[in-house]
Amino acid sequence: MTDPQQQWQQSLDRWTEDPTTNLGTFIADLFNALDKAMAREVAPHGITGLEYSLLWHCLEGECTATQLAQVLPVDGSRISRVVTGLVDKGFLRRRRLRTDRRIVMLRLTEKGMELTSGISQNMQRYYAMLTEGIGEEEMRVFASVTSRIVANHAVTQWPE
Repeated sequence: MTDPQQQWQQSLDRWTEDPTTNLGTFIADLFNALDKAMAREVAPHGITGLEYSLLWHCLEGECTATQLAQVLPVDGSRISRVVTGLVDKGFLRRRRLRTDRRIVMLRLTEKGMELTSGISQNMQRYYAMLTEGIGEEEMRVFASVTSRIVANHAVTQWPE
């Protein structure tokens, strides 16, 4: 088993060989690190990373399952199942609009708000640890490059 520093150096070595062909490896390594940390953080609370992400998107206020399906990497039927599970656990509440009973609004319960806020604070501390020693300008460049990659993806037309 290699230590984290060796794993990071191996990733960096793969990245610098040819950044255009190893972009996927670099992103996958970062995603896996963040995903594992998230799983460790949420597991004691009996929820998954996806459930936390859904709750986190509800921190701002009410939203619909359709809105959540647009920002989470799963389809609408999976969102519905996750919402039902979170309602059953007491973290989320449903409310139908009086003006259009077909629309169901989702809102965090007090229990859901406490859980989501606590996990969010812990993850922010973890992110601070990960970015220790990285300057503000480096983070701005990282954010800029990431944003451009995401924007390029959004307009990419894949052949059918």
